[in-house]
Amino acid sequence: MTLPSLGTPEFHTTIPSTGQEIAYRPFLVKEEKILLMAMEGEDDREIQHAILTILEDCIITDVDVNKLAVFDIEYLFLKLRGKSVGEMIDLKISHTESDCDHKTEIRINLDDINVQGDITDGKVQLTDDIGAKLRYPTIADATRYDSGSPEGMFKMIASCVEFIYDQNNVYQDFTVDEMVEWLGGLNQSAFQKVTSFFENLPKLTHDIKWTCKKCGENDSVKLEGLNSFFM
Repeated sequence: MTLPSLGTPEFHTTIPSTGQEIAYRPFLVKEEKILLMAMEGEDDREIQHAILTILEDCIITDVDVNKLAVFDIEYLFLKLRGKSVGEMIDLKISHTESDCDHKTEIRINLDDINVQGDITDGKVQLTDDIGAKLRYPTIADATRYDSGSPEGMFKMIASCVEFIYDQNNVYQDFTVDEMVEWLGGLNQSAFQKVTSFFENLPKLTHDIKWTCKKCGENDSVKLEGLNSFFM
């Protein structure tokens, strides 16, 4: 006997980095289970893989989530979570700097949380004649390279260079290692222009201000990334 199927609503939002409008559905119990199992393991890569898998299943529009910027993934998953579980979340916030150890309960509407920062086309003019087209790092970029080491950071940056251009040509036939060597040959001024792009990446952020009920002190904190909100 075939059991009746419950329909799922369809919602729409926009990918921050591209402005593309997409349709998506709430995640199902079986998909939430994937995330919960990954969270129990407390492995960041497993959690990230679970998020990508759920987004792939729930986004109706034809989108390659593996090519989306990290802040796109965080934003889309936040929207998905809001429509699947509820837009309101409750957090317990500690003082940033205080002798008071009281934790204040804060209720946040996920619809109020957005990507902050300038979203650009990624073109960086290194000299009057030479420029670079950069792309925003994906989750794969963030996990493939150890950004805590100079070598890993160099390779991550190199992997995000789409092409180099001058007044006459566009150069895009190169390996990551070749781009690492090319970047190493830049002067400090040009290299700073490249690193500035990555140092000022758009982020999923939300500012919270509150008054502690125990000590009466006013405080504030900036939440950044999915972990800050509910992971």
